[in-house]
Amino acid sequence: MESIGEKMRMAREARRLSQKEVAKETNIVLKYIEALEDEDFEKFPSETYAMGFLRSYAEYLKLDADEMIQYYKAYKIGESATPLEELTRPTRTPVMMTVQSLYNQYRNYVIIAGGVVGAIIVIMLFRSIFLSNINVDKSDSIKSIKDEYSLSKHNLGIDNIRTLQLANDSGIILLYGNEAVQFMVDNKEVLLILKELKKEKVFVEVLPGERDETLEMERGLSLKLPEIRREIIFTLKGLTENRAKIQIALGQKGEVEKDSADGEKTADTTTVVAQNKKNLKITFEAEFLQNTYIELYLDGVDKRKGFVEAGTREKWEAASMQVKLGNAGGVRARVNGRDINFGNPGEVVNKVITWEGDINNPNLYRVVVKDGK
Repeated sequence: MESIGEKMRMAREARRLSQKEVAKETNIVLKYIEALEDEDFEKFPSETYAMGFLRSYAEYLKLDADEMIQYYKAYKIGESATPLEELTRPTRTPVMMTVQSLYNQYRNYVIIAGGVVGAIIVIMLFRSIFLSNINVDKSDSIKSIKDEYSLSKHNLGIDNIRTLQLANDSGIILLYGNEAVQFMVDNKEVLLILKELKKEKVFVEVLPGERDETLEMERGLSLKLPEIRREIIFTLKGLTENRAKIQIALGQKGEVEKDSADGEKTADTTTVVAQNKKNLKITFEAEFLQNTYIELYLDGVDKRKGFVEAGTREKWEAASMQVKLGNAGGVRARVNGRDINFGNPGEVVNKVITWEGDINNPNLYRVVVKDGK
């Protein structure tokens, strides 16, 4: 009986095609074409990809793809005692074997380097925990804000103005009554003034715009201010008789729009404020620049599997997604209005796209893209 590789090689040669010509037409990397015909399945990142490329190549050669998959499974069972349900688990690649060899050779150097990196991380954690990110600034900019506010409020002065540097679009400030915090959003200065403290809530004023607002305990207040494109979320996190702990976080850039896959304008909604995560949706738009193999799962359900031709545009929506690409650089992707680079041409990737809540603000959610298993 002819082997898997022989069947494929004979079918290809019958069509008078070289391996390079097949790789160009199918957009399967040449080394994977060679691996299939040589039955060198260890070159594939996992069993899933081996069977995916095997099916696609068989369909291209007009062979019975299901029959070839059965031959492959029989071959793997004959080669080892691995049960069928184990065949989809990732296997070690030659790259990982090379990495393991290098690690064994230079183990002492790796341990020393790891110790240095660990020491640096400990120092950085120490600084972040014990050094306050609240600084009193005496710059001319803050002085002008203070003077302008005092003049507009008929000399009702501000006792003190603090500055806050937002790290990862978020920060926390402690304010006493009649104190203010100044921070930057899109190179614009914003001022929050704590005017009055009461039980479970505080009264504040926000500039620019001179907006009077009320902050209640653990309830995020989302504002859009003049000339500032990003939402600002204020949350009262703690309160004593004369001091308030306020979290400031930046939300989505609601006015930044881009052309979607269907030609419409879409806003960047990768960061949103919502009361219930169940209502949030992820929109995945893909423009296939090259022939590309894809496996797509929407909310855990298999939606798309196989090769997609260059020039195709697709759009999917779900609460969570998993996408596997055989040619990551062949896809121009956009998730909730933001361009996402999944990888380079010929690179095989497995990504999970989902919503993740902010640990400090229960109403703030962000779209995250992680490596899948």
